[in-house]
Amino acid sequence: MDFTVAICTYNGEQRVLQVLDALARQQGTEGISWEVLVVDNNSGDRTAEVVQAYDWASRGPRNSRLRWLLEPRQGTAYARRRAMEEAASEDWVGFLDDDNLPGETWVKEAFQFGCDRPEIGAYGGIIHGKLDAPPPEYFNAIKLRLAVYNRGDRPFCYARSAKPRIVPAAPGSVIRKQAWRDCIPERLLLQGRDEAGQTYVGACEDLETLFYIQNSDWQIWHNPNMEIWHHLPPSRLERDYLLKISRTAGLSNHALRIARLGNKVRLLMPLYLLSDGLKLVSYYLKYRSEVQEDIIKACELQERLGRFLSPFYVG
Repeated sequence: MDFTVAICTYNGEQRVLQVLDALARQQGTEGISWEVLVVDNNSGDRTAEVVQAYDWASRGPRNSRLRWLLEPRQGTAYARRRAMEEAASEDWVGFLDDDNLPGETWVKEAFQFGCDRPEIGAYGGIIHGKLDAPPPEYFNAIKLRLAVYNRGDRPFCYARSAKPRIVPAAPGSVIRKQAWRDCIPERLLLQGRDEAGQTYVGACEDLETLFYIQNSDWQIWHNPNMEIWHHLPPSRLERDYLLKISRTAGLSNHALRIARLGNKVRLLMPLYLLSDGLKLVSYYLKYRSEVQEDIIKACELQERLGRFLSPFYVG
């Protein structure tokens, strides 16, 4: 297999069929041998039945196949690690969530981009928002928290020296297997969302993974020709959900610092606690009268609170 598309899903029976349909419509893959690997993260619904009943043989492109497997350990990090272990491709694994709809040439563009650049360990593309209704007025201010962004129409390498350092998000990202083997520790500090246990503290595990790769000799790039549409139902735009993901993004901060800086974090911990604490208090005093009405400021406050608390939540 030249390329594996891994779909990590939990209770995705209502969502995953749309992703499979979008992959079955892929264009330009005639010269590529590829597979779709659905990693079922211990779903309690009919996800397994729905995937196994999908008639890929007659609907999918030639030189492709569909597989399903179960990962019983709850958490998206476990599902992604299992995908890397089980992928038939020895080179490239592209990741989609069960609410990510790839463009019609996503597989072709994802495969070709990596083949042309042997120095690359991982890369991501453009993530559009797919909303069921017109976006709220605050959408542009919070869309990055929902993994929606466009980082331009030209390829570029994410610089290790950038401040702040950034990497692609998980939806639509592609990782070279050898880069994973070289860089990713046996156990990440962040284990990802545990939706069955309704635990989001370990979110941002995708960023932790890519920061480890970025710290190596492997490069991470942006590929503008890889486009996906991230479906965001109305519940994802409600205040309670946005506050929750803002807090959990902050709670992931300590683990992401370790992935970026290694052992330096322990030496700098007192300074980080002081800096994060002062920023939290300052922001609260400045905007405490506005956070009840202003959802953007409320999200920012929750993220700063999570950032201050993150060393106590993550090892």
